[in-house]
Amino acid sequence: MLAVACTKTIPPPDNALEDPAELRAAIDQRYAHVNDARFKEVTLEYFGEGERVRVRQLILVQKPANLRVQTRLPGSDEILNLLVSDGETFAMHQRDTNDYYTGNPTRENINRLLPVDLSGADVVRVMFGGAPWDRFDREPGIDALDWDRRRGLYRLSRTTASGGTLSLFVRHTDFAVTEVLEQGPDEHTLYRYTTEGWRDLGELVMPAYRRFIWPDRDLDFSLDVRETQLNISLQQPLFELPPPAGSRVIDVNG
Repeated sequence: MLAVACTKTIPPPDNALEDPAELRAAIDQRYAHVNDARFKEVTLEYFGEGERVRVRQLILVQKPANLRVQTRLPGSDEILNLLVSDGETFAMHQRDTNDYYTGNPTRENINRLLPVDLSGADVVRVMFGGAPWDRFDREPGIDALDWDRRRGLYRLSRTTASGGTLSLFVRHTDFAVTEVLEQGPDEHTLYRYTTEGWRDLGELVMPAYRRFIWPDRDLDFSLDVRETQLNISLQQPLFELPPPAGSRVIDVNG
């Protein structure tokens, strides 16, 4: 008996976009009518360096780059860490040490609480199901757009400084970014962001589960969101954090 393996392919739709600039615009336009969001009952699960950590979070985002992340232990209402950014500045307070960090909302500073390798503005975009443009645009290559027939998705890609590739995978139906993949020159995975459990919230379709993987750093990090509230008119003071009384102020702008 002769068995023939057949690989399924999904052809592009008749009205598929061909211009990378048009796809970029479509990705941003899908959530243009949503200004802010509250992500309630978020379970953060972290695997790295032989450790597993699970905590609860409340995440608030507001365009273009406002971010607030409160972290609690499961079964407790006590805040362990609080991170805020108003797009221009970054601040984080660790209650156990009473350390207060202040600086710019860079990837390195956001990683102090959310190890996602994204700037504050990119965290806001990703939480809306959009693209991490800061991370994408820092690479030296130019935009290339093709259709991934195996996945049935657009692939917007750039050559990285190391000679590898950074790709965004995007649905044609609503231009949501479902995956980000960075590969080295030998095509091994350096960084991967994936989504699952997309839900229609009426105003916007968004993922309930986001996962970030850095194989070379032995890091596997996920956010599982139980409830999302959109367009709730968050106030600016939520994204500001002066140093708590008696805290040790640490400048991390370096």
